[in-house]
Amino acid sequence: HVTVIVGAATREAAHERSRIAKDAASAVQAAVRGGYLPGGGAAEMAVAHDLERARETMKGMEGFGVAAVAGALRKPLAQIVVNAGYNPLEKVEELKAAQLALSTDSLGIDCDTGQVTDFVHAGIVDPADVKIHALQAAGEVAAAVLRIHTVIKMKQPFEEA
Repeated sequence: HVTVIVGAATREAAHERSRIAKDAASAVQAAVRGGYLPGGGAAEMAVAHDLERARETMKGMEGFGVAAVAGALRKPLAQIVVNAGYNPLEKVEELKAAQLALSTDSLGIDCDTGQVTDFVHAGIVDPADVKIHALQAAGEVAAAVLRIHTVIKMKQPFEEA
């Protein structure tokens, strides 16, 4: 059992710090329960590369969907490095090359230094259950949007009598 005392100068700041502490405790519980993956977009980068390899064997429109998902999986890292003041194109490609060269998906970009770093060794991890749930939810939303687009596309234009 652990007790965490949260204090701040104002009630609002204390409430916000308390919320952050509860979120952190929940993340630790999820990681202990379901394992963890490299954080900071590192795992998504590795999955994007695997999808690109699979896409090379596909024909037709299915391949475009897989390529779109691979591109979307690179967006979290790109946004993280933009927020840190780095060029996302440069850093995404640098990380992709490093992960391939060293055959590991635990590498990410350290936003303090801009260098490729082993995120698992550095303790930068995400709970696997949380990441899996987020990716499943994103896939469900994308599928729903595609279904809606197909229905709208198939609907005949209104004809006046």
